[in-house]
Amino acid sequence: NMSGFSTSLVLNELWMLKPEKVYTEYASDKLSNQKSLYIPANIGRTESGQKEMLKILKDNNLNSVVIDMKDDYGLLRYDTRDPLVQEKGYVSAYAVDLDKFIERFKAEDVYLIARIVVFKDKHLSQYANSKYAIWDYSEKKQWVGIKRYTEVLDENGDHIDSTPEYYDEHWVDPYCEDVWAYNVAIAKELISRGFDEIQFDYIRFPTDGLNLSNVKYTWRDSGMEKEGALMSFLAYARENIDAPIGIDIYGANGWYRSGSRTGQDVEMLANYVDVICPMFYPNHFENNFLAYPPEVERPYRIYFYGCYRNSVIARNKVLIRPWLQAFYLAVSYDKKYYNEDYVLRQVYGTRDSIDNGYMYWNNSGRYADISPDPGETPYPWSNVEASTKYRKPALQGPKTTQE
Repeated sequence: NMSGFSTSLVLNELWMLKPEKVYTEYASDKLSNQKSLYIPANIGRTESGQKEMLKILKDNNLNSVVIDMKDDYGLLRYDTRDPLVQEKGYVSAYAVDLDKFIERFKAEDVYLIARIVVFKDKHLSQYANSKYAIWDYSEKKQWVGIKRYTEVLDENGDHIDSTPEYYDEHWVDPYCEDVWAYNVAIAKELISRGFDEIQFDYIRFPTDGLNLSNVKYTWRDSGMEKEGALMSFLAYARENIDAPIGIDIYGANGWYRSGSRTGQDVEMLANYVDVICPMFYPNHFENNFLAYPPEVERPYRIYFYGCYRNSVIARNKVLIRPWLQAFYLAVSYDKKYYNEDYVLRQVYGTRDSIDNGYMYWNNSGRYADISPDPGETPYPWSNVEASTKYRKPALQGPKTTQE
């Protein structure tokens, strides 16, 4: 009777009666309308870099930035004042003058998101004789993933040995409560100093390495699995951080209900965060994925369907704000189609699906390929999914509902 449908509705689908409502306590128009630019810390620390990024924001109708505060090597990119963080962290020589940065961007009414790389952390993995590192039980040392083996030949060309080539990644144990406390202390300090939102990246387990079977998690409690480790960390973070918390996830984990390899089970993690940021980069999917004619519309489709799927998997408990691909990779699809329109199609796909904002990613801070946000401008190309003749996905909010 409540649903108005002729057939029954199971209890765990009652949230679909109000599909436009995001259930996180921090849900607001402000949270759902952030259109962001990733700023590498080496650019964000300089006067010229800040000026350049502010101009890009203004020219493209963007209103927020994501900047590294703990980078991919675990280096702190700000001048910490917290005793715990000072003890275990290392402030990069190329750190941002945080107070000046926040003052300048706040003066321009820019929403500030602090990116914290969590479990990939070279510095912390070497702290106190690697007590927090993921361990290699076979080699009896800190585990680092092996990318490939290079054959060593003698002067006659005969094989005598193989030399491993390692990934440039060092990991700390996601089961370790000391690691949780360290990262949450960083987050709390950044909020206290003026950031609006925390974004945890590498909130997952390692996935790459021919020696992955050698991994040993020395801090793991009996019976705890990968999903449980991430849930426990985020539950702890939620208890201690009074601000919106976001997490970056693989695009595949936002597309499919799967998390066993990485621990990124969206359906479970959605209970502890406010924003989920899937990386639906088209060049990270198989080149023929959703590449039916017209092939050029593939970026739109990936974001149109991906954002919707991620929202459904998360039961709309969180806001889905995807990363957009603003960079080129030498894969066959990008070689054929990558340009400004390729990037813009992602914006339209996100807008027409759930319209909760987005973030541009370019690791080098090069944004020559982005265009001004289109707002409510009609889709400029021919695409069945974008046609206003058909209903849009059910999670769409009232401001974009079309028949």
